[in-house]
Amino acid sequence: MKRIVVLTTLILAAAMAIGASELFFDALSEAQRYDLADAYNRVADRYDELDDQQKADAFRAMVQIIFPGFGEIERPEEPPEPARPQRPEPVKPDPAGEAASRYYFTKLLRGIFNENVSLTLSVAAETLYLPLYDSGVDKPTIAAEMEWFFKNYDITKLSPYDIFKMDGIVTTPLDNGYWRLDVETQEEFADAMPTVTFWAEKMGFYFREFPEGWRLAAIGPVA
Repeated sequence: MKRIVVLTTLILAAAMAIGASELFFDALSEAQRYDLADAYNRVADRYDELDDQQKADAFRAMVQIIFPGFGEIERPEEPPEPARPQRPEPVKPDPAGEAASRYYFTKLLRGIFNENVSLTLSVAAETLYLPLYDSGVDKPTIAAEMEWFFKNYDITKLSPYDIFKMDGIVTTPLDNGYWRLDVETQEEFADAMPTVTFWAEKMGFYFREFPEGWRLAAIGPVA
């Protein structure tokens, strides 16, 4: 009878251990499974000391399920921890960007207020990104729009100070290598161009360095 009880206990213990392995044994490393088996083995030794052979045998059966060959195999080495992906370091702003932004913004205004298309285009990147133009605007399109504008409006009678609050320009470095130059429009010109998607009371002009030098890459309203 005692042998039947022991055998039944071992079968139940094995079944429980197999069910448990599906839950968490398989998620453990070989070294962790060895340590868990060792803990069960120590409990079995304790039951031996208490003369409870039935429980001792049940725990030793679980030891072999957790780590087959325990007692004959040395403890496996801990696997090295996988390298954690490092967050890319933010691009440090080029300190030359502030001076470059101000210089090229001034050059941009000089081209516009002198109605000089080629000078204005020399400041712009090959693709200029504007609100509602997700793919950007290329230089031929910019040139055509400027020529139409200069043909219909005589902007040479105005100066940048008439349109913008030039004394309040602020430049800000961004994490992606851009510099943003913010400028506010004079109150009377805040709503002067409702069809121009980037025109607002305050606009940001985004400059960054390209292989050919610093260029204007985008324009948009800012808060």
